[in-house]
Amino acid sequence: MNELSKILEALLPFLAILNPFALCLYLAGVMEDLETREFVRVLAWSSIIALIVFWIFAFSGETLLIKILRVRPAALRIFGGVIFFVIGYNYATRGYRATEMLRGSLEQLPSEIALPYMIGAGTITQSIIIGKNNTLYESTIVIFLSILISFFVVISFKFIRDKLSSKKEGVFDRYVNILSRINGLIIGAISTDMVVSGSRKLWLAG
Repeated sequence: MNELSKILEALLPFLAILNPFALCLYLAGVMEDLETREFVRVLAWSSIIALIVFWIFAFSGETLLIKILRVRPAALRIFGGVIFFVIGYNYATRGYRATEMLRGSLEQLPSEIALPYMIGAGTITQSIIIGKNNTLYESTIVIFLSILISFFVVISFKFIRDKLSSKKEGVFDRYVNILSRINGLIIGAISTDMVVSGSRKLWLAG
């Protein structure tokens, strides 16, 4: 029971940062362009890429980044904030059509979706924290469950969208577009805070 509570305690914050509901908005344009089978395959590969990266950082991230490469977490936070500021700006000004930049081949799409939409400064940092505060088994389960839940939430969103009639789909897309723009404003605010707080920590650290 204690092990289960530890897994849940680590799972919820990581899932909140991964944010599968926001991922649905990010990928609304890609959902529109791909058939269900193609989208499932692309998302599955994206999830596998993200899973492997998160496991690597959970098991060796602190040693790799801080001790070997001497990358301070604050610097990672600033860089992640800059990346997300660009994403947030595109969504605030263009809606879900901001993902029109994801127009590579099906072989390229998984990596383009995995980074930066799934793999970012927040999720990498949280992976390191999970690996530091939990056993190898617990860390493996927490990250795997987070990716699995996120995968099924996005796929469910795709199925719901595909089942709607053309008339309702237009209304659905309109609301998705509005939510994408609002989400862009939120992302912009969060990314600005990431840059400011990261810069402050670097300044105080000298």
